[in-house]
Amino acid sequence: MEKRESKVEDLAEKLERGELTPKEILKILDEQALKHRENWKDFIGTIVWGILCFFPAVAKFSNLEILNFFAQLPAIKFPMAVIYSTVIVIVLVVCIEVYVVYWRKKKGGLGSEDDTIILLKEGPFRIVRHPSVVDWTIGFIAITISLSNYVPFTILSVIGNIILITTNYWETLIEERELNLKKWGNEYRQYMKEVPRFNFIKGLWNLRKRGN
Repeated sequence: MEKRESKVEDLAEKLERGELTPKEILKILDEQALKHRENWKDFIGTIVWGILCFFPAVAKFSNLEILNFFAQLPAIKFPMAVIYSTVIVIVLVVCIEVYVVYWRKKKGGLGSEDDTIILLKEGPFRIVRHPSVVDWTIGFIAITISLSNYVPFTILSVIGNIILITTNYWETLIEERELNLKKWGNEYRQYMKEVPRFNFIKGLWNLRKRGN
């Protein structure tokens, strides 16, 4: 017999039978360290990204001599067509995130935009396992390009974007190991085999091959 590893299967069944409310389950998840929690460490990548990407602009407009080196860093100039395209991307990012939040709240069983008791494998979760992370990562990178006429896009912007991608990817690894695998066990392992973590191009290709 296959080992039952899921720590939330019983809770999902009790929710379905009406024996527990979503609020009670959220409290249980919190007690079992299975609830989504954010702290300042989760935002380190975004903070570093912001400092690196916007520091040349701060140096330029402050006129402080000590910051002249950063103010004079060579900037990459993007065609207006690229800038307009990134504005469209930012709008799409917001729309997609609204869609992802809808799925979590409507289909996750708990009415929460952060915590679910049902493993979501439909909608945007058919393409990548962490659609919000992919969505906002692309959005933040698009911001650095769309504002490049006002906030110089320098080598620091490139480094900042790389750090953002790296830290966001690392956080998804931690979330899967310390939260998702504990919550859903073998069901999540199978999901990991079927859907990529971050690669939405591969996810779309897999979706096409499955005929969905």
